[in-house]
Amino acid sequence: MDPAASTSRWAQLSFGAASRAALTLVLAVVALGACSSDPNSIAQQAKQGDQKGYIAGNGAIEQIPVAQRLKPITLEGTTLDGKDWSSTTARGKDVVVVNLWGSWCPPCITEIPDLEKVWTEVQGAKKPVQFMGIDFRESPQRGAAFVATQKMTYPSLSDESGVLILAFGRQAPTSPPSTLILDREGRVAARVNGVVTASTLRGLIDDVLKS
Repeated sequence: MDPAASTSRWAQLSFGAASRAALTLVLAVVALGACSSDPNSIAQQAKQGDQKGYIAGNGAIEQIPVAQRLKPITLEGTTLDGKDWSSTTARGKDVVVVNLWGSWCPPCITEIPDLEKVWTEVQGAKKPVQFMGIDFRESPQRGAAFVATQKMTYPSLSDESGVLILAFGRQAPTSPPSTLILDREGRVAARVNGVVTASTLRGLIDDVLKS
């Protein structure tokens, strides 16, 4: 065989192999990028703030009989307006409604009018009930801006690090929106895993007040 032709043939084969290898690498990078930026993943939705792909709770409602309630919990922190707060201040006096929320959580936005409605009602009726939100995993600045926009009048604790829910132990909510009601002793007496309606919340509060 002509040495020149042999050399040319070898170069073509080498170039073809290199091209295939390069193409494989490009495809791998593209695939990796697609996986890491999946717009439907909760991580990406939280980063982008576009409120798409969020998975909420199933709306399950649980009422815990007095004899089955666990030890009192102590929830404390700093509110979005910079005030220190502890659930122990309500111990022996008030029922406390705790609502886990985030401005990046679409269902949380849905339930705000119902929460506000019941909050206004219990205040007007002077019932021994406190409301406290937990602004979950976002900066207090962003949370405060959201509160102002939504005209939320009940206070909320800032929980940028996401650790405040650990106070609930094994009863801790897994994701917002979640609502837990503490009885006068500070024990979890009822909970809603997902969006809560005004009628449901009103009924749960009244039941806990009677227990």
